[in-house]
Formats: sequence, C-alpha cells, structure tokens
Amino acid sequence: MDKITTTPINPDINYGLNSQQVADRVANKQVNITKHTVGKSVSSIIVDNLLTSFNLIGLIVFILMIVANSYANTFFYVVILANTLVGIVQELRAKTVAGKLKLVTQPTTDVIREGVTVNIPTTQVVIDDLIFLKSGKQIPADSVVVSGSIDINESMLTGESLPVTKNVGDKLLSGSFVVSGSCRAVVKCVGADNYIEQLTAQAKKFKKPKSQLMTSIRKLTRIISICVFPLGVATFCVGFFAHSLPWQEALEKACGSVIGMIPAGMALLTSVTLAVSIIKMARKRALVQDLYSIEMLARVNCLCLDKTGTITDGTMNVQEIIPLGQQSININRVVVSMLTATNEDNETARALIRHFGKQECVPSVRTIPFNSDTKYSAVTLTDSKTYVLGAPECVCPSSTQEIKDLIKKNTSKGLRCLMLATCDNIDELRNIQPCALMILTDNIREDAPTIIKWFRDNDVAVKIISGDNAQTVSVIAGRVGVANADKYISLESLSDEEVVQVAGKYTVFGRVKPSQKALLVNALKNLGHTVAMTGDGINDILAMKQCDCAIAVASGSDATRSVAHIVLMDNKFASMPSIVSEGRQVVNNIQNSSALFLMKTTMTVLVTIFTICTLSLYPFEAMHLYGIEICVIGIPAFFLALRKNTDLIKGKFLSNVFVSTLPKGIALALSVIAVYLLAPVYGWDSNAITTCAMLCMTYAGLVGLLTLCYPFNVINTSVIVGATLATTGLFFILGRFVITSGYIDGLDWTMVLYILCSIAVSTLIIIFGRKLAILVESKIKDKQRR
Repeated sequence: MDKITTTPINPDINYGLNSQQVADRVANKQVNITKHTVGKSVSSIIVDNLLTSFNLIGLIVFILMIVANSYANTFFYVVILANTLVGIVQELRAKTVAGKLKLVTQPTTDVIREGVTVNIPTTQVVIDDLIFLKSGKQIPADSVVVSGSIDINESMLTGESLPVTKNVGDKLLSGSFVVSGSCRAVVKCVGADNYIEQLTAQAKKFKKPKSQLMTSIRKLTRIISICVFPLGVATFCVGFFAHSLPWQEALEKACGSVIGMIPAGMALLTSVTLAVSIIKMARKRALVQDLYSIEMLARVNCLCLDKTGTITDGTMNVQEIIPLGQQSININRVVVSMLTATNEDNETARALIRHFGKQECVPSVRTIPFNSDTKYSAVTLTDSKTYVLGAPECVCPSSTQEIKDLIKKNTSKGLRCLMLATCDNIDELRNIQPCALMILTDNIREDAPTIIKWFRDNDVAVKIISGDNAQTVSVIAGRVGVANADKYISLESLSDEEVVQVAGKYTVFGRVKPSQKALLVNALKNLGHTVAMTGDGINDILAMKQCDCAIAVASGSDATRSVAHIVLMDNKFASMPSIVSEGRQVVNNIQNSSALFLMKTTMTVLVTIFTICTLSLYPFEAMHLYGIEICVIGIPAFFLALRKNTDLIKGKFLSNVFVSTLPKGIALALSVIAVYLLAPVYGWDSNAITTCAMLCMTYAGLVGLLTLCYPFNVINTSVIVGATLATTGLFFILGRFVITSGYIDGLDWTMVLYILCSIAVSTLIIIFGRKLAILVESKIKDKQRR
C-alpha cells in the first residue's frame, strides 16, 4: 500500500479530526505505538532459561560423557532439559495470564473527534489528535496546549517533583501526568518520536524492584562457575596422573565432581515458583508486573496506607452546613458555581454535588483547581467575588478561637471539615472571611478491622498517610484497630528535616503533601523497614516510586498504575492479606528449598578439595548422584516450595540459606571423608568406598530434608516418607537391574553399620550445627550494630 502523505493541521478545538483524517494517519503509521514492553519478551524467557551458566556447564559435561562412551552418566542432562522446559512453560504461562489482566488496565485517553469526546487506548492516538486532559491522567504523547490550563508533574522525565503550570501554547511531554486543572491539547509526536522514548531506560516508567533473590542467585552462580572448572581439572589430573586411570575413567570422576557442584535446579525452582505465584495471584485478581515484585511484597514489614479507599470505601456524605460570620451569601449557589468552574472529579466534589443538587451557576472569570499541596481551590466569579474552598487550616490559618473549637469538636469525632471563605485576591488570598463550614462523614469499610488485624497479627506495621486532618484520620484509624492510632501529627508546617525526624515516632500523618509522602517513605526505609505503599491518585505517585513495593488499584489513575509493581484488579484492599501471604510463602519456601540444592554443592566442593589435597580418587561419577539429585533434592524441593508458610521474612537471603546449608553440607562431606579414613581399616576397595560414600551421603541428605520438613503435617510427612522410599527403590533398581557394576558393589555388614552410625552423627551435626550457625550469625550482627 502506498504511503499517504498527511499535512500537519491544527484541528478546531471543539471538533478535532474527522474520520478520514484519522484513517489517513493510521495508514501512514502515525500512531502512538511503541515497541518496548514491560516484562520479559517470549524470546528472552526462552533464552534466559536455556542459556544459563549451569545449563552450559551441563552441556559440556554431557558432550564429554558421550565422547567417553559413558552413557550411564548422561541421564543428568535429561533432568536438566526437563527442568528447563518446565521453567519456560511456567514463565510463558505466567506472562499470558498477566498479559490478559494488563489488557484490562491498558491506559486510555479522551480524544475529541468530529466534535464527540471518545475514550480510546493511548496506542490509538494519532498525530494532530485533539486530546482532553484532566487531573490524574498521564500525558500519552508530546502535545501542545490549545485551551485551558493544567499543572503537571514531570518527575518521571526530569526528577523534579514540583508541579509546572502549562497554559495555551506550552508543550506537554509524554510520561508526565496532570496534577490539577484540565485542558485540550493537539498531539505533535507519537510512538518512537515522543521525548520519553528517546531517553535512557532509567527514565522509563516502570522500575524493577531490587531483588535479594535475583542478586543472591547471580552471585552464587558466579562463584560456583568460577570454582567448577579448576576443581574439575584438578580431579581429572589426580585420577589420570596419580592413579593412572584411563582418560575415560578419570574424565568420569571429574565430571561427577562438576555435576555435584552445580545446583542446577535452584535457579529453575526460583523462577518456576515465582511464575506459579503470579498465576495464583492473577486468580485473586492481582496483576504482578514483574516476577521479583512478589519477593519485595513478601519482605514488607511496614505498610503505608491512605485513609481513603483502604480504611474507608472512598464515599462521603455531607452531614451538616454551618454558616460562619455575618456575610449573607447563597452558599448553595456559590459551591455549585465553584464545582462547575473547577470541573473537579473527586469524591469530595461528588459528595457536595449530591448534597447541593443542581443550582443556577454564576459564570467564572478565573479558577485555581484543587491542589494536593495547597489543599484548596479558588474561583473568581463574574460578580467580582473570589471564593476559596478547602482545608480550614489552609484556607484561613488565622481563624477565630470559636471557629477552631468548632473544627476540633468535629474532627475529634472523625468527621471531615471543609471551609468556604471569601477573599480579595485569588493569587494571594488576602483578607480571608470565613463563610461556612461543611461537615462530611467517611464510610468505613466493613472489612477494614479484619484486614488491619491481619497485618497487626503478622508483624506488619501500618502507617496512615493522608491529606486530611490528622485528628480526623486518627479517630477513624482507631476505630478499625490500627495500633498506636492515637500517635498522630500534622505535617502542615513541618520542614523536610522535621518530617524525616517524626517518621518513626508517629502512626498517623495528616495534611501530608505529595512530596512529604515520599520523604516519609524514604525515612522509614532508612530506619530499616521494607516499605509497601498503596495508592490510587496522582498525589501518591512520588511515594510509590520511592517505596520497595508499590501497590495500585485498577480504578486509580493511569499514572499510578504505570509505576505500580502490583495492581489490585478488583479494587479491593481486602485481597491484600492473601497476596502478602502468597508472597511470604514463595520466598520462605524458595529459601528453604535452596538449602537442599546448596547442601549437595557444599558437600561436593569439600569432598573434591579433600581428594585433591590427599591425592585420593574422587568417589563419585554423575550416576552416583542420581539418588540425592532426584529423590532427596529435586522432587521434594518442588513440593516444599508450594507448602503454606506465612512467617515474616527476616534477614538476608544468602545468610539465611547458608545458616541452613552449611551444617547439612558439612555433615554430608564428613560422612564421605570418614569412609576414606575407615577404608584402610576394613580393607575397602575403590568400589566399596564409592558404594559406602554414596549411601552415606544420600541418607545423610535425607536427614537434611527431614529437618526442613519440620513441623510434621500430612504434606511434610508425605514428602519425607516418599523421598526415603523413592531413594531406596532407586538404589535397588539401578544397582540390581540397570547399572550392575560400580553402583552398590561390595556392600557388607561393616558398611551397613557405618552407614547407620553416619546417619546418627549427621543428624547431630545438622541439628547442633544449625544452632551454632544461628548463634554465630547473631553475634556478628550484634557486633555490627555496636
């Protein structure tokens, strides 16, 4: 199809483009479509799962075993391929499920075409489209204002958090969002031509969470990959030169050492478990933007909430109108005129409209929309009078004591107060004269007390951060059971330094500006908390970008959803406890299961170093590890990764894993090394050493698995019993019918006795070793604190 030339036009501000002009621009590919996506692409999922360091090492070992005609030692690669396939399938499945939910939350924008305002996905916006922007909307494409005036936040592009006013003729950059006001603008750039698309990836809207799991596994992979080949080569040299083995047999021993050092299933277990968790959360109507967002949610021990939409359902009602002063004004008419002029669309405005109904309006000359920083709106009407509506302490800080007492009386009951006043100058608010107080009630959610209790019982501190009066919020928070709700403070006149100082001392924060929310979140993080922030409006965005895990609701603004790690699709805060529980279950279980994989790695490294230093023949080939690899570690790890575990996650991933891993790995290594020490006494040959070491190592591994299965319930007991039976059955089948040579050769009563003693000693080492490791870790942490 021939490319259609479209001439840039300035559409009529009341009509916009016609259908033919839109069709021409679509045909010319002048549409707001970009190639970058949030999350992994299908190709990157496949490549990341296939081309791992451990998979490549496994492939090299597999090829070497084929060259050496040692086919019995190649089965390990079938397991690696199966694991990899499972990982790819689960990640693709999670991506598909998440993609379906993302369609529901796809950002949209209002465009005016042929005089009609229609709401369309931002990807359907074309060059020269006339778009209508209002508070809470993200600017979809670089545009120029043609009517109206708005305040926008460009922090996603410039890092500057202060709002910038844009009037007719000013340029709007995609990626910024509207703080207040409304306007119409003509689109000048789309797709890759937008300014935000030309920035580095750091300026893009979605920021991946910092993941201990991801960084720890990468660090472990690096360290193990560095150790594998030198130790493998040294093992080969000991067998080939010191023991004069044929190169094939020496290679089998070296490859057995290499395979033993690789925790191949650990990274797979992590990605699969997280992917399954994404699917489970999707069933609970929660969209997870990134695999590792689940981990950050699981680590949360401080949750920052706004009162509206979490404790209350967001709806308000006007309870009473209290006239003030001696001014005789038509309060109903003035309020409706102001609401019409500012065109505000929030719950406060809706409550006022429901109360006052339809009135004859006085046209406006000038308006200042409500702003989360100033906490008021102002309008100058054609009768030359200027009116202000907002928070009493912001509208008229110097109110009489009588008015202050009246406000305090209502806020102490958990009621909300708005003040209507007149002034001389809309820009400077001089000569403020209070006209009326409007008393509003918030509707508390029925499930709020239950939700707050869950967080309190599960060691999550709840902080209420609100733009409302601190005392009002404190009363409402107390009603739903927020701990220490009586510890409240207003941030209205506090400096940034003072805000940081009070962050850890109070529970309820009132009259909070958007920039102060971000300060509070950062201060709490600096105090050692892992902070989650829920939000639905533009005033929450700065704080959500700073927190460890940002949670938005689907009904919130486009801009809020774009920075969130998790989006609650059903708009229900009630789903939060189950989502946090799911996250804790995933990370706790990955942590425990990783200890199984690293147990084998630790044992292999220690035994390999021992055999190299003593010039002893390494005891295992790859096939000797099938029992521990499959029956003790691989299959049980996946079952354990799915069991219920909602304990609060404490400490760092690596230190927690090592505390559990080292005693198990050392116990396994000692059980093998002791075989070498006893072999001369009982006259065991190399085959007998291999048999005894294999059985000791595997059954000691079962003891390690047993400690992870505590406390014993139906699932945990089934796992340990099943693993024991499977291991014994595998040894019998392989040793008698499949690999009849070099597998369980030379087994006699002395070995059986030693194996039983080894299991008992391993049990003691694992139990008391773990206690010792915890004690040492605690002493180190105490020393670091001092």
